Amino acid sequence: MNILVVLSIILFSAGCEKLVDHGYYLTVQNNTNDTVWCYSSYKYPDTSLSESKPLLQMIRPESYTRLDSKDKWEDVLPKDTIIVFIFSKDTVDAYSWEDVRTEYNVLKRYDLSISDLEAMNWTIIYP
Repeated sequence: MNILVVLSIILFSAGCEKLVDHGYYLTVQNNTNDTVWCYSSYKYPDTSLSESKPLLQMIRPESYTRLDSKDKWEDVLPKDTIIVFIFSKDTVDAYSWEDVRTEYNVLKRYDLSISDLEAMNWTIIYP
């Protein structure tokens, strides 16, 4: 019975992929005293905001969030550039996404290539 358990563990372990090989992320650091929201787009050179409200990530004051990818960024970004939008929490809370989008109420937009991100050590610092 013990041999069966040991063999099962070995077989299941051999079939697992290393998690380290699949963790690709970039950090967005909020160096302000205000909470902000962010989201990323892979649609470069189209810098318009998406028509439907995307999943926004909150970044509290003096904190950070991570934008993750299971694949290398080089393989994910069709034009070698990621767009990261930063929004005021107050604006997102007070207005509909349609208003935010049509008025382009963006605090900051970053258009960054893979080489830009590498030079920044995969960390975007706002502001």
